[in-house]
Amino acid sequence: MLAAILILPGAALARQKTRLPIPVPRPALSTDVAAAPAVDGVSTAAPVYSIIANDPFTDDTPSIVISKRRIYCVQYARLRSGIEIYGDAKTWWEKARGLYAEDGTPKPGAVMVFASTRKMDKGHVAVVRRVVSSREIRIDHANWHRDGNIYLNAPVFDVSAANDWSVVRVWDTRNGRLGSLTFPIKGFVSFRTAALK
Repeated sequence: MLAAILILPGAALARQKTRLPIPVPRPALSTDVAAAPAVDGVSTAAPVYSIIANDPFTDDTPSIVISKRRIYCVQYARLRSGIEIYGDAKTWWEKARGLYAEDGTPKPGAVMVFASTRKMDKGHVAVVRRVVSSREIRIDHANWHRDGNIYLNAPVFDVSAANDWSVVRVWDTRNGRLGSLTFPIKGFVSFRTAALK
């Protein structure tokens, strides 16, 4: 079973320079959990966290789960969403055709498929946690910085001219600010429902 050992509430959020409202970091989970070493001067609790369980936190704080072993985005997306597609993230859109619903707009539980780029040649996948507005969603994903960690509740903004979720910017939880790069999106893959047959 894949497990993680540390949840960090984005210690760098205190240094953010953007006006995007992000809540302050939450306190430790409980007093009966052993304290973890300080990271960036912030001590946090060190609970064991199953990546296939629902996130135990309900606030909007972007968080990092430091894993005992490297977790790739495709592994995490499969476990979290139940979508059984294998191979590089850039192939998920084509592989989903005929098996899963493919949509241009996000909905909770769907897998967001990032297209391949020069900097991200294998693409990327993330699970939509919730839809905030027509231009903002929150995602859970892994290995965003090629570090094998899990990023929970990360804001993503649609920056496409047509508001069609074809181009996005992703919150950089590690540095506490909105990322400067834009990423092309192929779409959102989810389970078929009776209405989609």
